[in-house]
Amino acid sequence: MSKWKGALGSVAAIMYFVYFMLITILLLILYPLFFLTEVSSIRNTGFAGPNISISFVGICGLFIGLSMLIRPLRKMYYALPWLYPFVKIFFINLVILCVGVSILNYGYQTVNEARHALFFVLMIIQIIVSRISMCFYFKKRPAKFLEEK
Repeated sequence: MSKWKGALGSVAAIMYFVYFMLITILLLILYPLFFLTEVSSIRNTGFAGPNISISFVGICGLFIGLSMLIRPLRKMYYALPWLYPFVKIFFINLVILCVGVSILNYGYQTVNEARHALFFVLMIIQIIVSRISMCFYFKKRPAKFLEEK
């Protein structure tokens, strides 16, 4: 019976990785490009765009969280030891960039050039401070492979 549970868990982990985690990984990789195009379109039009960045964080957080909470799905992190640090670092980067877009969108809700410039600078400062904080955090607590508890 234990063999069947292990085999079923492995199949579930493979299926989850193929159908959900590959999309999540692709989104984590491509979001910095989406970020640049979104900031460029906001700056060029002068108007706030739709704030869909929170949905990116929610979708990625859901799929990453499920893969960490459900024990059989964690097998993907043992089979691919690089995956856990990658997901951890890139998810934090996604949150930082999404907060930056939200700040810029908030600044562009009214038509005022001084406010636009102020919130653009605030977005840049937020990204720099957050990235430096992330560097200090990972210097103190390096992103390592999952260890069996």
